[in-house]
Amino acid sequence: MAEERLGITFPIELRKFYLEIGYGFIKGSNVNAINRIMDLDTVADITLREGVFEFDPDLDGIYEEEDKLVFFEVNEGIYLTLNLNTLQQAHVYYFENKIADSLMEFIIKINRDSEYFEDEKRKG
Repeated sequence: MAEERLGITFPIELRKFYLEIGYGFIKGSNVNAINRIMDLDTVADITLREGVFEFDPDLDGIYEEEDKLVFFEVNEGIYLTLNLNTLQQAHVYYFENKIADSLMEFIIKINRDSEYFEDEKRKG
């Protein structure tokens, strides 16, 4: 349904993840972080700027690249994206910084350290 709403095909790795694991929260060391793998309806809503995201000022001017898909909420108004240019493994980005070569690499890294991508961003 989300793919139809967006008119895109999700990378195979993401489709498999949603089918086998689904979505939800990842417990981390920062009690203020949300760390949420978003459900498919929310992914579509944020991409299309519908529902609660229609007038969200945090989205103005960012997360608008057609080849990127928001899938993970770090904190209020801060999201991670997947590169849609490959149908197999999608690179994971924190703003413009690549933080993982695949969704599985991201899951492994965030399981070890829920804030690892903050360090990756600083390295730039």
